[in-house]
Amino acid sequence: MNKFVETTKKPFVIAIIAGILYLIDALIAGLFVKNSSFMWVAFAFWTLFFSVNFKDRVKALIGTIIGFFAAVLMMLITNLFSLNIGTISISTLLGVIFVNFAVMFFEKAENFWLNSISGIFAGIMLTFSGLGVGLNPLNNFKEGSTMLAIICIYAILGLCCGFFSCLFSSQKSNNKEINQ
Repeated sequence: MNKFVETTKKPFVIAIIAGILYLIDALIAGLFVKNSSFMWVAFAFWTLFFSVNFKDRVKALIGTIIGFFAAVLMMLITNLFSLNIGTISISTLLGVIFVNFAVMFFEKAENFWLNSISGIFAGIMLTFSGLGVGLNPLNNFKEGSTMLAIICIYAILGLCCGFFSCLFSSQKSNNKEINQ
C-alpha cells in the first residue's frame, strides 16, 4: 500500500492543483476577454519555472513584465515604417534584431531585476500571443493594460502552481527551495 501512495502522491497533487487552476480560470478569464481561457499562460509558467527557487520566480515575473514592454517596442519599431521585400518586413526584422540584441545584454547584468532572460522571452511570447485573442497593446491603453494584467495574473498563478506542486508532493530535491 505504501508503494501505491508513494507512486500516486505526486500525480494526485498535480491533478488537484490543475483542477484548482481550472476553477480560478473559469471564474476570472471572462473578466478580460469573453468566452476565453488563459490557463495555457499559467501552464507555461508552471512548466518553465517548475523547480526554481522563490527568488528566481520573482525574477521570472519581473522578466515577464520587461518582456511585455520589449514586445511592445518590437511592435512600435515595426510600425515606424513599412518596407517590405516580398513577404519579408524589413521593419519587423529590424525590430526583432534590435530588441533581441538589447535583451541579451540583460543576461550579463549583475542587477537582480534584469537578468531573467527566460522570463523576458516568456513575456515577449505571451504578448505576441495576445494578438491571437484580439488584444493589441498598440491599439489603446485598455487593450495593453488588459494584456499585461492577463500575463501577470496568470504568470503568478503558474508560478504558484509550480511552488505548491513542489511543496505538496514533497520532492526532496525541492524542499530546500521552500525554506529559501
